[in-house]
Amino acid sequence: MSQLTKFFNDEYKNHILFSINTTAPAKVLKYNSSTKRADIQPLFLMANKDNTVYKQSPINDVPVLKHCQSDLKAGSLVFYSCAQRSLENLNGTNFIDPDSHQYFDSNDAVVIGVFDG
Repeated sequence: MSQLTKFFNDEYKNHILFSINTTAPAKVLKYNSSTKRADIQPLFLMANKDNTVYKQSPINDVPVLKHCQSDLKAGSLVFYSCAQRSLENLNGTNFIDPDSHQYFDSNDAVVIGVFDG
C-alpha cells in the first residue's frame, strides 16, 4: 500500500467521517416542556491528533420531537440526530432555503427519541 493510500485511508477518511454528525446518544441536562427544547450533553468522547480524549460541548436549545416529549426529563438518555442542512429557517411545511453551507452541524440537532433500557 502506498503512503498516499495509507494517508487517505487512515487520516483523511477518519477525519472526514468523524466530523459528520449523524445520530448519537446524549444525556438531557435540562428540558423546558413549554418550549419543547432541551439542553443535551453528547456522550461520545472525542480525541484530538495527540489522542487526548475529551467531552464534546453541550448542545443547547435542541428541539424535541413530539412523540418523545412526554417521556423527557433531566437525566434521560436520548438519541439526537443532526439535520443535513441548517434548520434556522424552518417554518412549518414551507420549503427551506438553508441559507448556510454547514452540513450535519450540531447546531441543527433534534432529539429523536428517548432510550428506555
